[in-house]
Amino acid sequence: MLKLLFLLGVSGFVSGWGEVLFILGLVGFMVSLMQSEGSVVMSGLSYELDSLSWGLIVLSLWVVCLSLMGSCKILNNKFMERMFILAMLSLLLFLVLSFSVSNLIYFYISFECSLIPIFFLILGWGYQPERSQAGFYFIFYTLFGSLPLFYVILSWFWESGSCYMYLLGSGQAISMVMGIFSVGAFLVKFPIYGAHLWLLKAHVEAPVAGSMILAGVLLKLGGYGLIRIFCIWEGILSVMVELVLVVSIWGGVVVSLSCMRQIDVKLLIASSSVVHMSLCISGLFIFSWWGFKGAYMVMIAHGLCSSGLFYLANLLYDRTSSRSLLVCKGMLNLMPSISLWWFLFCAANMAAPPSMNLVGEMSLLISLISWDTYTVLSLSVMSFFSAAYSLYLFSLSQHGVYLMSKGGIFSGYLMEYLVCLLHWAPLNYLVLTCWFFSYLNSLI
Repeated sequence: MLKLLFLLGVSGFVSGWGEVLFILGLVGFMVSLMQSEGSVVMSGLSYELDSLSWGLIVLSLWVVCLSLMGSCKILNNKFMERMFILAMLSLLLFLVLSFSVSNLIYFYISFECSLIPIFFLILGWGYQPERSQAGFYFIFYTLFGSLPLFYVILSWFWESGSCYMYLLGSGQAISMVMGIFSVGAFLVKFPIYGAHLWLLKAHVEAPVAGSMILAGVLLKLGGYGLIRIFCIWEGILSVMVELVLVVSIWGGVVVSLSCMRQIDVKLLIASSSVVHMSLCISGLFIFSWWGFKGAYMVMIAHGLCSSGLFYLANLLYDRTSSRSLLVCKGMLNLMPSISLWWFLFCAANMAAPPSMNLVGEMSLLISLISWDTYTVLSLSVMSFFSAAYSLYLFSLSQHGVYLMSKGGIFSGYLMEYLVCLLHWAPLNYLVLTCWFFSYLNSLI
């Protein structure tokens, strides 16, 4: 872990993007070696690497590398590129710490510090003047949602004298209010329906790197926190389990319906993230093997698929200077190679085989239907409209008559195809390997 932190610190002082990407690749290789050695414990930093945190750390490194590769426009324009690299690396550092520390106070600090680089990315490199409002929405929703968690952590420390997260529920008297406070902080971060408005505003105003990391990794902090406090849910929160399940399933249906009327590409993709995360929340609150594994697979798959869709939306914005589906039409005739990637990612977003989304959503559907057969109707509507808005996004952006007043368009750079390939390949390859399923079995 010390080597990993040292390499991340060194990469902040190098001048070129190539050197930063090389160092991040080296860090990723070291993290993969840590997993091959099994669980790694370092008591001085309260650092503990297990299978759950290892997968999310690798996802963080992968998405941040692809975000840097996809932000070449900032490098070409020479627009505060050193500050941009520093913000990205500090965000990666806080994400790695959040997924690896086992002390609840360290986790809360790194959990909250990860908001600061995203806030500066939205304000410094956002597109519209409304980015300041989106940044404050993002900060206040997530910060005030997690303040009760800080009170709960201090209460646990005062009662037991320890903040070790793997000892939660052993000896502590946990009240209903403390349980709701601890779970509510992560539900806002996930986010659950009703507390998801900050996500839509942040996605629309953030630059491409901010949207990719926000959808690819930052939402997973909520799911990771919920999984870590699994031990205090059953019994303590049995009263609110059904309420959370009903709100999340119904919210997924409502948001999937609202996706069919969106004309902003980024807003449509961000709304689809809320639908996928509502399924993950429902799967986690069932307390079953199928629900846990399905939620984890959907989290990893959504991190790759949604990040790739936001990158393609940014390519569309760079060519047409608009994110409206009423303007960005007829791309199939002008950029046929990019249209192929649009088709592949829209197919993965609707959980078409052989993507990881299919296996994860099948596990979640099995767990939810086994919990209550009355959920079949809501899940059927959600699954149908998930496919419908993915087809709507592809058909409306790629077909039709292009507005020729927007100027000429070229097909694309080699770097753009490489970023798309590096998003799509692990999304469809991992689920075909026996190693991935043996890795899932090691989670519990």
